[in-house]
Amino acid sequence: MARRTAVCVAFVAGVGVLLAGMLLSRPSAERAGASEPAGTPEDDTHRRPVAVALADEGKWLFVANQRSGSVSVVNTVSLKVVREVNVGKKLSDVAITSDGNRLIAVDEEAGEIIVFRRRDSQLEEPLRVEVGPSPVSVQVSADSTRCVIASLWPRRLTVVELARGANPRALRTIDLAFAPRTQLLLPESRKLIVADSFGGRLAVVDLDEGKVESDRLLPAHNIRGLALSADGTRLLISHQGLNSRGISSRDDIHWGNLITNGLRELRLATVLDPKADLLRNSRLHRLGDVGRGAGDPTGVTVAPGGKMVVALAGVAEVAIGGAEVGAWQRIAVGRRPTAVAPNPDGRRAYILNTHDDSVSVVDLKAHKVSAEIALAPKVKANVADRGELLFYDARLSHDGWFSCHSCHTDGHSNGLLADTLGDGSHGTPKRVLTLLGVKDTGPWAWNGSMRELDAQIRKSVATTMHGPKLTAGQEDELTAYLKTLVPAPPLGRLRQKADEAGVRRGREVFERQGCGNCHVPPSYTSPKAYDVGSGEDASYKSFNPPSLRGVSQAGPYFHDGRSATLEEVFTQHRHQLKEKLARENLNDLLAFLESL
Repeated sequence: MARRTAVCVAFVAGVGVLLAGMLLSRPSAERAGASEPAGTPEDDTHRRPVAVALADEGKWLFVANQRSGSVSVVNTVSLKVVREVNVGKKLSDVAITSDGNRLIAVDEEAGEIIVFRRRDSQLEEPLRVEVGPSPVSVQVSADSTRCVIASLWPRRLTVVELARGANPRALRTIDLAFAPRTQLLLPESRKLIVADSFGGRLAVVDLDEGKVESDRLLPAHNIRGLALSADGTRLLISHQGLNSRGISSRDDIHWGNLITNGLRELRLATVLDPKADLLRNSRLHRLGDVGRGAGDPTGVTVAPGGKMVVALAGVAEVAIGGAEVGAWQRIAVGRRPTAVAPNPDGRRAYILNTHDDSVSVVDLKAHKVSAEIALAPKVKANVADRGELLFYDARLSHDGWFSCHSCHTDGHSNGLLADTLGDGSHGTPKRVLTLLGVKDTGPWAWNGSMRELDAQIRKSVATTMHGPKLTAGQEDELTAYLKTLVPAPPLGRLRQKADEAGVRRGREVFERQGCGNCHVPPSYTSPKAYDVGSGEDASYKSFNPPSLRGVSQAGPYFHDGRSATLEEVFTQHRHQLKEKLARENLNDLLAFLESL
């Protein structure tokens, strides 16, 4: 259900806001059989819990809420929410230093981290450190002297000093070649492993030297969990795999030939060796099976005692397994479980249910849910909220193998090729395009055959996902979500490297070369299909031009992904150029495109 692709629908992360910087503690109301906080003016806001940290040998559970920008504090003995602290605008992660004295919350919308002094359940004396746009995760060193922030759209890491007795301060930034999200700081705190938020790239970074030691590609996408094995010798990675040779038929989905969901074990020594083959001596745990997919694995952890716990966000379950391949048991929890935290005693794990505003307490011995903790009273969902739930729900597909988010990760793209009926054909896999800004870029499908967005949604669910038929109301809900998406921000401006004079000259090159005939401002697309000289037969050589807004975040390029970079579009394929560009003109054109 993409613009010019037929792989699902769209999503935008919840963007509800609260007043930044307020500290408001709220005692819980103890009601029979429930653990819901007392009513407050903010109780009509979804919490959307996305990250969790444990403190004091598991006594306190600190939950970062994305939509409300707050931190909920749970007493794990009473299983009650004892207070909720309004922290920022849109939280994306939370961590506690190893000495237990400080809590660090990441505010994705404000572009900062907030460092609190912690005393039991109390959070005091917040200090705010600006780290730049869209920070999405934090890792704290074993000695509590520094932390690392991963920023999504700037493709950047920021190392922050946490020296005792001094205000936190940013020490250095490290640029990456991909948009990061999940990261893992190794126990010795010098090496960081960071994963691609959308595709399958995995990098090792030397924090002391401030450099990327390796950047390699796994046959994976949607990497949402990193952890070390119990003995510390293997890296565990939860991810999905998209087979471009499979087709979106009911049979290929049923047998797991189109999209797979797995937990990959890599030898840590291999990961740290820049020259090694990442997959050598690796092991893949297949989390789904015929007739029972395991859509969208997310958070992964290893509990004391060695049990591995993986959240299966798309099917509202967690999988619990041991060292043996295939020895997995699955337990139903709340809607869209994303983060997992094991209690230090290894007896239970806490599962964040992002779309239920709740925490499931899982008994790791009995393999069952022993309690549910509500983080807030139930809030009535509006039409777009209901669309969000559908977008992330793998049960919208046959056997629960994948959700819309599986290919359009967080509404963007995994950058891979998918063979769907988006243009009425199989046998011609095409790149999954971003859905960010999709409401302004009709008609849809690569050949521009879909004139209405809801029709594209309806067709994609029917011919790509092969799940239950959408109701008219569900089509409206998914369409409402698509219309909330905004284009990805331009990389050139985020990294503050845009030369405004060069951007102006690049716009002139763009106009002089006639690029605007197909990519018409302000949406930088047009409703027609054009022969782009791809060399394919007449049935598949005309395409509707993708929007260029956010194009710097969109690679690879062309319908078949043949160009890895924007520069290659012009240097190797001379895409629609009237004449060969001099290097200075090419640089200006790239500067302009990277500013869109």
